[in-house]
Amino acid sequence: MTMSTMEAALAETIGAIGAPDFVPRVADALCRFSGFELSAAFLHRPRDGGEALAEDFSRVGCRAGIDNYARQTYRINPMLAALRGDGAVRARDFARTALRADPAVLPFLVHAPEEELGYRTLGWPERQEEVCLYFRGWGGIVELGFYRERARSAAPERTIAALNASGRPIAAAFERHRALGGTIEWRGRLTPREREVCDLLLRGCSSEAIALRMAISRHTVKDHRKQIFRKLRVGSIAELFAMAR
Repeated sequence: MTMSTMEAALAETIGAIGAPDFVPRVADALCRFSGFELSAAFLHRPRDGGEALAEDFSRVGCRAGIDNYARQTYRINPMLAALRGDGAVRARDFARTALRADPAVLPFLVHAPEEELGYRTLGWPERQEEVCLYFRGWGGIVELGFYRERARSAAPERTIAALNASGRPIAAAFERHRALGGTIEWRGRLTPREREVCDLLLRGCSSEAIALRMAISRHTVKDHRKQIFRKLRVGSIAELFAMAR
């Protein structure tokens, strides 16, 4: 992965404002600056919980980890829990944080002493070094996470300092993007299976037709439809059509 300067990353961020793929472009620019391999972006709202805005874990077969974190394990993320202001943090600095008890989250955890936090989310790639940038925006807290195999040396202090310094201009770019009516690529919030169901819904297929075409039960179709509506924050097929247009 090609390294870049923070100035270049900020220039890419500004250039992406208003584009449908704004969030993944910002995440990728900061990931390249940091010298990491994978990136993901989440929005944590006080009432609605976590939501994946962008990710490139799909290319390594770990999209399930993104979904499990966004829906469940973000609740026990010690970095998010300790947040007092905007800034960048390293997971390794929270290695001794006591795991908060949350029975609902336990099925989505893999306890492993070799991980930075002593556990990883089910479906997450193993042995990852993690650095996250947090800032307030979009009605909640935005999390930009960067990941790579732990065989390398830890991210240097200068990288953390540069990410900290970039927090305010990145947050301002996010707000500018939203003010201009910019959106995120909504299909990126869905799993591949959910995207398939969504595409069939947009073609006018009924639940029965989707079940037959995909060789799944009507109940499974309804579950997918429920998740699609929840993730895209729509309440009807009409709203789904409007978003797609």
